[in-house]
Amino acid sequence: MLTSEIELNESSAYDLLSFILEQMSGKYNVIVDMDDAAYTHPATIESDGLEFQDFSTSSTGLNKPQAPPPPPLLPETATSSNSNSGVGKPIWSVDYYATFFDVDTTQVVERCLKSMYPVGDFAADTLQNQPDLYGPFWIATSVVFAVFVCSSLAGSLAAYIAGKSHIYDFRLLSFAVIVIYMYAFLCPALVWASTKYFGCQPSLLEIINYYGYGLTIWIPVSSKRQQKIWERERQQVENKKRNANSYVNQAPFRYCERNFKSRVPPPDFTHVIDFSNLPGNHTKENLESIVPIKLSRNLSELSDLFGDHSCQDAYILKHVPGLIIIPNAFTPKAQRHLIKQCLSVYPRPPNTSNLDTHYIVPASGIWPLYEAQERGELTPDDPEFYVPKKAHVDDDDGTYSDSEDEKKQETQVTCSSCTQITACSDDFKPIVDEPKPDPPPAPGVPLLPPSELVRKMRWITLGYQYHWPTKTYHLDRRYPFPKDIAELSKAVVYAVENIGYDNGEGQAWLNKYKGDDFNAEAGVINYYQYRDTLMGHVDRSELNMDAPLVSLRYI
Repeated sequence: MLTSEIELNESSAYDLLSFILEQMSGKYNVIVDMDDAAYTHPATIESDGLEFQDFSTSSTGLNKPQAPPPPPLLPETATSSNSNSGVGKPIWSVDYYATFFDVDTTQVVERCLKSMYPVGDFAADTLQNQPDLYGPFWIATSVVFAVFVCSSLAGSLAAYIAGKSHIYDFRLLSFAVIVIYMYAFLCPALVWASTKYFGCQPSLLEIINYYGYGLTIWIPVSSKRQQKIWERERQQVENKKRNANSYVNQAPFRYCERNFKSRVPPPDFTHVIDFSNLPGNHTKENLESIVPIKLSRNLSELSDLFGDHSCQDAYILKHVPGLIIIPNAFTPKAQRHLIKQCLSVYPRPPNTSNLDTHYIVPASGIWPLYEAQERGELTPDDPEFYVPKKAHVDDDDGTYSDSEDEKKQETQVTCSSCTQITACSDDFKPIVDEPKPDPPPAPGVPLLPPSELVRKMRWITLGYQYHWPTKTYHLDRRYPFPKDIAELSKAVVYAVENIGYDNGEGQAWLNKYKGDDFNAEAGVINYYQYRDTLMGHVDRSELNMDAPLVSLRYI
């Protein structure tokens, strides 16, 4: 250490100050004031309590003693840090609130979980005196979204179950925003004001965190409410289906139809028998009602249209006398041939389809137009692209649905007797002599390309044409019956000759109808889209009720 003796007097005060500054600007950087009492001694550097300490490294390479590091600063809380960070920034600026959203995602998740499982001091253990606005804001927003979406979804499902239309009410969104944000931010402000009144210490941010993170539990609760509404509506619909007074036409057929068309709750298939999966998971009652039998003759021997495989297995149901079920009667190749005939040959005039009421179907049918469109040979610019309508109107704003034919045919019954008695009534009698006008075309049917029009086909009548409004036949409209269908039907009638059962308990049935007496004269081909159904019905229009009714199904 370098020391120097300097005499202090009034004239040398300036020189002393200059010397000190000169030394500090060189290799000295600290001045230590030793003691005020030392100034009573002769004016020397040592006696005056002034020392120059050298902290730089000398040219000789000797290490000089280093000054000790400054003491560590005490950690500040986030509350004070956030408060200090907002100093000098206007409260309406984004920078003022930016620090309150500077929080890690894991911390937010932990706080959400601990808010649903409160253990210990939430402020000290979970918040750690570092409240934020990120969690309360987004949790409240998520609750608003969950409540509105789940409420709207529950309402739409309830309307769907009840068969009603649903209109979304966006006023519920405004109501949810007002209620939830008032709870998340206005209530904490009121609580904070009351704590200040009573002299308590929690900050406003901490109280906002209590309320904000406390809303986490309402996110799963809102979805649970939807399930409860759905279950309640399901129970109401189920009870309504079972109550005969709920419908004006709660007949057995209607009850079964509503059951199998039901979506919520799902249809009850308890009494449905799958003959391709026996015994499967069928109930004991269903299995006991089935009687396996052998056909009198092999179908493949009676007609080549069934294919080249043997088919003699059939079933009878004890509780439905006269019903004989022959599963898997056709080979896949035979099915494809008959399906092609049903699409391309049988719909041709003079056979009548549901489209003939509204469109002028060409002599070749609609299927050739569909094939040409699929191959790209028929475009909208071609004059034959659209099948002309029977009703030419300027305004096509009217609506038309596939069920419009049946609705009109059910209501446009000309005879007075049919307006009171339906085909399912015991007093129903077929009308033979009275005129049976065709239903008029609907003016609102649109012009459709062949690819769409072919999917609108629902039925085709063969042989004697059927009059749907009166549920009887046009005896004056008999067209040639397709030979393939006639051959198949006659083969089935031959195969079921003398088929029956006798369980020895008084339940017996035997088919005595002879195949030689059967002649196919009338038939209906039904086409089903994915959502189409055929209602169960009673067939009272047949003049000969002893002849069997043959039903063929292709899938």
